[in-house]
Amino acid sequence: MWDISGQQVGYLFTMQVDLERLAAGYRHRPASSAGLARAKRAAEAAGVGLGDVAIDVGGGPGEHCAVWGRARAFGILVDPSHGMTQMGMRRPGVSAIRAQSQHLPIANGVARLVYFHLSIHYGDWRRAVEEARRVLGPNGECWIWTMGETHHRQSFLARWFPSVGDIDAARFPDPKRIVHFMKERWTRVETGQEVEPRVTRSGTWRSAVEARFVSTLQLVPEDEFRRGLAAYDEAHPDPEELVAYRLTFDWVRARK
Repeated sequence: MWDISGQQVGYLFTMQVDLERLAAGYRHRPASSAGLARAKRAAEAAGVGLGDVAIDVGGGPGEHCAVWGRARAFGILVDPSHGMTQMGMRRPGVSAIRAQSQHLPIANGVARLVYFHLSIHYGDWRRAVEEARRVLGPNGECWIWTMGETHHRQSFLARWFPSVGDIDAARFPDPKRIVHFMKERWTRVETGQEVEPRVTRSGTWRSAVEARFVSTLQLVPEDEFRRGLAAYDEAHPDPEELVAYRLTFDWVRARK
């Protein structure tokens, strides 16, 4: 499908995403309990305690970072969007910095945890991983939650918007490539996959899609987007109907 490398296509897609529009769409994307549990799991595994620095890179509105703040760690949200960082700063225990994952304005060796949750695909992921390693202290951990081919082709979004599978396959790095890259310089690398089932009201999901609550929807051609919404409306005319779908996550855990 592509006449240039998949990595270049991923960069081009990232440049086309309007992050402030995405921030507005996040108001239709409340944090899931499973997502908050992932943040807690990463912090516990990394041994994050009182006063430790935990960095949520590309953390959007900061709900995961707030989990660490409530545990009295020093949670830092790093996100390039003004809207996202503004939302993050309203959360107790969260400090927010507007910056790119490839250029973290944080000193060397200060963090206990660096955490990416559906953000490693924004820009040069290798540079982002190297930045994570730089800011981590001895035995600090990096946790990456992302999505791979298993999810892209079978997602609920791809059912209604067929180009989503190809777009996300080009944007997201293959989790196996992340693992291979990290094994060269990190002392321990683990990986796994897990499924998060979700249930929501049909009208709630449609409103979120209309607001482009995930960045991929900004990249779907407008005619396809409208056809997909029409097909969804025909299949789910009752806004109170409960619709079920699942998200398949790949995770990578690495120790410095």
